[in-house]
Amino acid sequence: MGLRVRSLFWTFAGAFLAVVVVATVLQGIAIFAFFSPGLRDLFTRQAHNRVLRVAHDIESLDHEPTDADVRKILRTYGDDPARMAMVFRSSNGELITARPLPPFAMSHFGVPIGKGRWGDRPPPERRARAVQVLATETVESHGERIGEVLAITWRPRVPLLPVGMPLHIVIFLPIAMMVAAVAGLILFRVLIRRIRKLESLAMRVAEGDLSARVHTPGPDEIGRLGRQLNRMTENLAAARVRVESGERQRRQLLADVSHELATPLTSIRGYTETLLNTNVPLSGDERRQYLVDVVSETQRIEALVQDLFDLTRLEAGAVSLQKEPIDLAALCNRTVERYGQRFVEGGITALVRTESETAWVDADGRRLEQVLDNLITNALRYVPSGGHVWLDISCEAANGWTRLRVTDDGPGFEANDLPHVFDRFYRADASRSTPGTGLGLAIVREIVERHQGRVWAECGEPTGAVIVVELPAASGPA
Repeated sequence: MGLRVRSLFWTFAGAFLAVVVVATVLQGIAIFAFFSPGLRDLFTRQAHNRVLRVAHDIESLDHEPTDADVRKILRTYGDDPARMAMVFRSSNGELITARPLPPFAMSHFGVPIGKGRWGDRPPPERRARAVQVLATETVESHGERIGEVLAITWRPRVPLLPVGMPLHIVIFLPIAMMVAAVAGLILFRVLIRRIRKLESLAMRVAEGDLSARVHTPGPDEIGRLGRQLNRMTENLAAARVRVESGERQRRQLLADVSHELATPLTSIRGYTETLLNTNVPLSGDERRQYLVDVVSETQRIEALVQDLFDLTRLEAGAVSLQKEPIDLAALCNRTVERYGQRFVEGGITALVRTESETAWVDADGRRLEQVLDNLITNALRYVPSGGHVWLDISCEAANGWTRLRVTDDGPGFEANDLPHVFDRFYRADASRSTPGTGLGLAIVREIVERHQGRVWAECGEPTGAVIVVELPAASGPA
C-alpha cells in the first residue's frame, strides 16, 4: 500500500486558516487599542444628541405630555436596546421606555425585580452586565421640571467588543472572512486542478509518451507554462524521430558499406589465392593482369573510404567553407578540359553553354570543383559511347540564384527513382550498377546545401538524366 501523495491544497488551506485566525486576533487587538476610545466618544456624542432631541420634542408639545406621547417620541429616535436604550424618568420616579428593559436595567433604576428562584438576590445577569448612563437631559413643561431623559447602555454579552460597536458589523466581519476563505479555497482548487494537468503531462512524458499535450492551457502564467511544456514535448518528439532516423541510417550505412566492401575484398582475395596457389599454372601476362586487378580493387576501396570520410565530415558540419566569388562558367570550362581525355576515350561529347561570359557565385572553390567532378564522373559512368553531356549555366538575377544544369542522353532516371537519387549507395536498377562508390551524388547534395543552395534530379527529354544545382549568386570579385 503506497503512501498518499500530499496535496498542496491542504497545505494552502491550513496556512490560510492560520492566517484567518491570526488576522482575527490582530483585528481584535487593533479594535481595542486604536478604535475603542474613538468609538466610545462617538457613541457618547450620539447618545447626547439623542437625549437633546427627545427632550426638545417633549417640551415642544402644546399639552401636558402623556406616557403614550413620550413613548412615541422615544421610538422616533431609533431606540435600540441592543446598543442604547432611551429612558424617560418622571419627577415621581416613574420610568417610560420605548421597549421593555432587561431586569438588570430596571433594577438599576430602583425598580424591584421581585422574588424568583434567586430569592431576594438579583439574578446573576445583574452582576455580569453593569448599566452605564451615557447622557442625561432635564425636561421642563411650562417652566416646571417634569423629569429627565437618559441614554443608557450596558456591558455587551461578548466582552471582546468595545462599547458602541454595532453588532451587525461584528457579525458581518467573520462572515465576510469565511466567504473570502471559501472563495480563496475554490480558486486555489481550480489552480491545483490545472497544475495537476501539467503534472500528468510530465508523468506521461517521463514514461515515454511524447504525444501527450495540455489542451487549452490558457493565457495566464500557468497557461504559458503549459504551452512551454507542449513545445518541449514536441521538440522531444522531433528529437526522437531524428534519433530513430539517424539510427536507421547508421544501420543502413553499415549494411551498405559492408555490401560495397564485400565485392572488391572478395575479388582481391580470389586473385591473391590464385597467385599463391602453385598448382595453378599462370603465365607472366596472367599474373600481371591479376596484380593490376588487385590494385584496381584496392583503389576502389580507397575511393570508397575517402568518399565516406568526406560525406561524414560534411554531414557533421566539420568542414569549414572558405567562400569567395567564383566564376562558375570558367570553372565548368576548366573542369571539362581536365576530363577531356576521358570524354574522348569514352566517345562522349561534352559542351558548356552559358548565357553570359561570367556567372559569379559565392562559394568555396575547392568544394565547388568537387561537385563538378562528381557530376561529370557520374555522367561518364552511365553515358554510352556516342552520347552527349551538356553543362548549361544561367543566372536568375531577380531570384538571386545561379543555376547549373548537367544533362546527358544516357539511360536516365525513372520517375519513382528521383526522390532517392541523392541517397547513399542508391542505384536504380541493374542498368546503373556500374563501378563507383555510390556516394558521389550524396556528397554533391551535402556540399550544395552547406552553401545554402538547392539540388534536385529530373528526367531528361526524351531520355537521359538531369541534375540541377542552384547556388546563391554573387556580384563578382571586389
